[in-house]
Amino acid sequence: MRLLQVSEAARELGVSEAWLRRTENSGRIPKARRDLNGWRVYTLDDIAKLQQLIVGSANPGEVTHQKRDGTAAPIK
Repeated sequence: MRLLQVSEAARELGVSEAWLRRTENSGRIPKARRDLNGWRVYTLDDIAKLQQLIVGSANPGEVTHQKRDGTAAPIK
């Protein structure tokens, strides 16, 4: 099982590392698993689940953020 560090996960998701950490800390996305050193690590399955949360359909009242490609993405 390949584990991605926060920088790799952020790149895959099209968001910044800071956004990923901040959104996790605020409880808007699930907590990441941690390695033995306490660093966030993500599996490819974790990335797929996060993509669904980040890029899911926008409903009224959802918070959105601006992705690096210029599109808006809702945050559940």
